[in-house]
This record gives sequence, C-alpha cells and structure tokens, in this order.
Amino acid sequence: MAVKKHELVADNRNQLDLTALAQYFQMMNEQANYLPPPQELVKHCQDIVKCLARTTGTEEQLWQLLQPVERFLLRVVTTVHGDVRHEVFTAILDKFYSYISDPQSDACPATAAVLVVIDESDDEGALSAARWLVQQRENGPAGAGLRAALSCLFRWLLHWHGTPALGNWIVAYIKALEENEQYDILIQTSLDNVAKLLSSMTNPAPLHQKSADVIFHVLSSLRESAEAFDRISTEIPDVLVSLASDSGQWSRQLLQTLVDILTSMVDGILETLKGDAQDVFRDKYADVILCLERHMATRGCGHLQLTPWRTRNVCVSDTPHVPMRKVGLLNLGNTCYMNSVMQALLVTRQFSTHVMLKMTAVPYWAKMSILFSKMMHSVSTKLNPDEFFSVVKPPFFTMDNQHDSSEFLGYLFELLQSYEHCSDKNFDYTRPAVLNGASRLRMLHPHGQTHTSQSSDERPGTSQSRRSLSPRPGSSAAGSSSGSSQSLKRSSADNQNPTQKKRLRLSEATFLRRDSFIDSMFGGVLLTRVECSVCHATFLSRDVFRDLQLAFPEKTEGCQHSVQSLLEFYCSKERMSGDNQYECRDCGRLRDAERSVLIETTPKYLILVLKNFKFDSKLQTQTKLMHTVYHNHTVTLPTVRTQPVHPVYNLFAAVIHAGTTLDSGHYFTLAKDNDQWHKFNDDEVSFADENLLNGLSRSSTPYILFYRRTDVEEGAVPTLEELPPKLQESVLSHNKNYVETVRQIRHNRP
Repeated sequence: MAVKKHELVADNRNQLDLTALAQYFQMMNEQANYLPPPQELVKHCQDIVKCLARTTGTEEQLWQLLQPVERFLLRVVTTVHGDVRHEVFTAILDKFYSYISDPQSDACPATAAVLVVIDESDDEGALSAARWLVQQRENGPAGAGLRAALSCLFRWLLHWHGTPALGNWIVAYIKALEENEQYDILIQTSLDNVAKLLSSMTNPAPLHQKSADVIFHVLSSLRESAEAFDRISTEIPDVLVSLASDSGQWSRQLLQTLVDILTSMVDGILETLKGDAQDVFRDKYADVILCLERHMATRGCGHLQLTPWRTRNVCVSDTPHVPMRKVGLLNLGNTCYMNSVMQALLVTRQFSTHVMLKMTAVPYWAKMSILFSKMMHSVSTKLNPDEFFSVVKPPFFTMDNQHDSSEFLGYLFELLQSYEHCSDKNFDYTRPAVLNGASRLRMLHPHGQTHTSQSSDERPGTSQSRRSLSPRPGSSAAGSSSGSSQSLKRSSADNQNPTQKKRLRLSEATFLRRDSFIDSMFGGVLLTRVECSVCHATFLSRDVFRDLQLAFPEKTEGCQHSVQSLLEFYCSKERMSGDNQYECRDCGRLRDAERSVLIETTPKYLILVLKNFKFDSKLQTQTKLMHTVYHNHTVTLPTVRTQPVHPVYNLFAAVIHAGTTLDSGHYFTLAKDNDQWHKFNDDEVSFADENLLNGLSRSSTPYILFYRRTDVEEGAVPTLEELPPKLQESVLSHNKNYVETVRQIRHNRP
C-alpha cells in the first residue's frame, strides 16, 4: 500500500513544520519497500532541508522529531543508486549550502541533520563532497559564499552537538578550502570565531572527537598569528583550569593537546620577535604563559604537523616617509577626465607603490609606473602625460570631446587587470588592447545597453521589467557570480532613453579574482537577498563591484542628502510587487517579494560615484541634478551581520565635476596626502583646506569619492633609490632633460 502523498503537495509545502514532516516520514519509513519516484524524492529531500532550516528549538526538543527524518534520508542514500542517488545527494548539498552561505539567514543548526547522508566514518567521502561544493563556487565573488558558510558552520558547532557528522563535515570543508588556497577566507573567518571555539572547551562533555578536531585544526593553523593569540588570550586560563579540574580521560586528552598547540603558538610568535618586542610580548601575556608552563607540553601533537595558514601581503615600503613635491599634469585637450583620476590613484598609496615596485615589466602597468615615478620624483612642477595617455585612452574616446572620468576609471581597471600576468617584453603598444570578453563587447557597442548573465535562482523567460534585476544604470560592476542584482533603487537620474544613453557600463561578466591585484585593492562583493512574501524562500546572488554608484531617492523634498544616507538608501529594502513581482522558484509563479542588498566583502579602497546626472530628453544630454549633499569625510558600510563590526572608511580623494552637463565642463581633484589636502587642477597644484569639499560652488559637485578602510596601512612612499633601476633611469633622464631645457631657455633670454 502506497503512502499518501497529500501531506507534501505543493500547496502544503510552504506551511511545513518539523512535526508534520516527522509524521509523514514516520509513515513512509513504515512502508519499507516504498520510495517516491525520483523527481518527487529529490523534492522531498529539498523540503527536508528547507523545513529544518526554518525550525526552532533545542536539541532536546527536536531530537525525537529528527529521528524519522534521519532514518528516511539514510534509507534513500542506501537504497537508490546511480544517477538518482547522485541527483538526490547534490540536491541536498545544494539546498544545504544555500542556507549556510546566506549571512542573513537564521538557519537552525538542526539543518546539520541532513549531513547523515555522508558516512561519518568515511573521511575521504566527506572530503570529496566538500571539494565538489568548494570547486563549484570558488570562482564566486571573493569566495563570499564560502566565507559565510564557514562562519555559519562554526556557529552551529558551538550550539549543536546532536549531529556528530557536523564536526567531520567542517574538517572536510576546511581541508577543501585549503586545497583551493582560500587562505584569506580561512584566516579571517577563523579569527572572528576562534575565541568562541576555544571557550566552548570549558565544558568538554558534549564535545565529539570531530568537534574537538575542528578547534585543534583551527588553532594549529593559526599558530603563527599574533592576532589569533591575542584574541584567545583571555579565554586560555579558564579553559585550562576547567579541563585540569576534570579527572576524566577525555578532558585529560583535550588538555594535553591544547597545551601542546598553545605552547607551540607562543614559541613560534616569540621567534618572530626581536629585542624589546619579546619582552613586551612576555609582559603582556605573563599570566597566560604561566598557565601554560604549569602543564608539560609534549611537543609531539599530531595537529602541529599541519601547515600554518599564511595570507598574501601587499608590498609596501618600510622606509621613513620622504615628502614629495606635488606635480601637475598638462591637459592635452579635454583630458582633465584622465588627469583627475591619475592624481587620485597616485595618493592611493598601496596601489601606486605596488605599481612602481612590482609592475614595471607588465604591459600598460609599466607605462603607469613611469608616470607615477615622474609624478613623485620630477624636479618640474608639471608633466606631459602623453606617453601614458596614448596607450590607455579608450578607443571610443575622441580627443575633441569631454568624457566621463568614472567611465575612464572603469576602462583603466579592466585594461590593467587583463594584462596583470603578461610580460612587457617586446610588447606592441600600437596594436589594440586585448580585454576580457565583456569589455570587448562594450568596445564594439559603447553606447548600447548592457546585458548580464542570469541568476541561477531566476527562471529563464521571466520578463526584465518584472524581475527588475538589471544593473543600476551607470554601475561599474567588476563581475557577477549569478547575474545582475544591483538595481534596487531608481532615481530620476535613471529615467532616460536607453538609445541616447552615452555612459558606459563595464565588466559585469568576470569574477573577482584571487590572483588579481586590482580586485584585491578595489573589489568588493554585494549580496542580494530576495525573500518571497508567500513561502518565505530566499534566493541569493552575489555581484562583484569596483565602485558603488549611488542614486538619489526620487522624492527629495525635505531630504538632507549625505554620502552616508545615499549608501544606506542603496542598501535599503525594496518591495517587489505589481509589475515588478519576482518569480519564485519554490512557488513556481510570480509573487510579491522583498529585496535587500548588503556589502558582504568590503574593499580596501571604496570608490563611490554620485549619480548627479539625469538625461534631459529636450536637450538630449545628461544634465546635473544640483542636489545639496554633505560629503562625509568618514562613512560606514552597511554590511552583512556576520561581519563583527561595520567597516569604517576615511575620505582621501575626490574627483570634482565643474559644469552643468556631463558632456561638458571640467574635472579637477582634491586629494589628501601626508595629512595635507591639495587641489590638482591639471598642471596647477595648490594647497587646499579639508572643508573645501563641502564649500564648493553649486555647479562644482564631487563626482567620484575615494575612501580608505581604516585598517589599511599605507606604508611609506618609496624613495627614488628604492625604485627599480628602470624607473630610476627614466626619472633621472626626465629630470636631466628638464634642467637642460630650463638652462637653454634662460640662456636664450635677451
């Protein structure tokens, strides 16, 4: 006799609770010879994950209800074979990952019960599953989903002990991240959680061996990190005392392993310190070191065979700062859009220092390194940037027209990234630059609309107007993991005829690359979350950005605009209804929904573009909105709640547009370097006050704002002697020619 299926038909799936689910699968388990058809079986497994993620309660409250669900899952994976088993297995993992990778999700730790489909004793099987999951998503924006998933798993490990397979899975997941060299994700996420993980050992009774292995794996891998030791230092004495007070074999085992790892951590950190720094470290952590010395380290712990996690470092100079004179750039005929951007990039010190010290043999980068070196070490007060401009000018820019500085910056980043790993030897600059596929498309159609890939969570054929998932007009995304999701707010600046729109949108088709210096400096990740108002299913997509283009609210009466308020408007929740309904995959139809965007991965340098322009159909041009805006010198990014703190950014440069239309006017730059603001107006450079930004005339509006995250260490400006020989020779030759030219002019004077 077949089990009745009416309990899980589509109309009831949205109202499923764990009690109903447990009753249904209890009946199904009693019919040992019956399993639903493959498609229905896959849907059942997805419903299990969905229901568990939304349930609430403690382990004790949920345990009896979880047992029939676990038995059903075990029966499925041991009964079905071949393609059906693979489909069931991947469907469970995909749905499971969709919840743990959502940093805004409150998925219940009971969701870990679905890991019963992975044999707890089969470490290689768990690792294979984790590898598949990581490799499927490692090309996503900055590994944002991978980071959120690891954070969620750590949280579950602290609060859920009813699923021994959870610890096994976390170890496998960490190993898969290690194999894919996702060390930045491992280090930062572990640093955020390591103190709580260690503190959980104060009560060792509920810990499984695999859960302890997770904690030991993390501590061993972070043993070279002074920051990690600082974060756990306050927890160490209590944990050691608690373990030592329990005479049980399990506590003794945990204590010895922990002492071995922490002692190795102290020894390793002390080896990296010299002189007074060692004494400072010993004094600061004297109590902690004394606690460790009361226990004898064996130094034979197997976890210490693990390779420590190390992140990549950006090259910066350690030499004392040498004040540099400020050099202007000659305007070659409406090239202020380029000059203004280059002055802002020069004071982006981690970027410009890396360009000069490391990129002198890379196409296009080499030309920039020469320009930066001369701007810093020229004995003249103005430079001709023609050599640089002639090779980086976008091919669709004309000499006689004014162009968008934001558009130039986006193109420049694309050009530089495309050649990051090429050699400059015998490079032919007379041939057109080769950019990635997305950029080539835009070069062929510079005035056309941008088309982006579709999210895996969106149904093909859904109308663009209903989904409203196209990029914000004018946005300069660096890539998208699953389609475009940046158009949350529409301002009057967006109401323009697409066929007349002249602003170029760059690079939605590439991912934020781990091997890209451009992305490591300027790349961030937007997380778009859409929640169906009927079934409450959530759908995620991630988009890489190198700038955020901030629109103004349509209703501006009585609004006091500021950069901070525009950022919050950008990330505020949006209701999707009427013609803008969302096609919910779970419901299979158009539904009202709520959409929100938050920053999931923050860039070191935040570039904000204020959309001060709108298309005037009568004048057939982009006119300026002339809104009054307070330009905050410090802003806070709205981030996902898994971020321990919202990152703070300080303003250090701004490109100003003077004029009333985007296709005319003039660009200049205000930039702060060595605590002093300057105004760079092409070849004229003058001192400026930091309050000038908010005291400009109404037609002179800040257009591109450059912010630096407060934890970014700039390092010192490299001296001429520190530059590579090729650059030194170029600068010295330039200075010699300049001096000789000045002498000749003076000699020829009457």
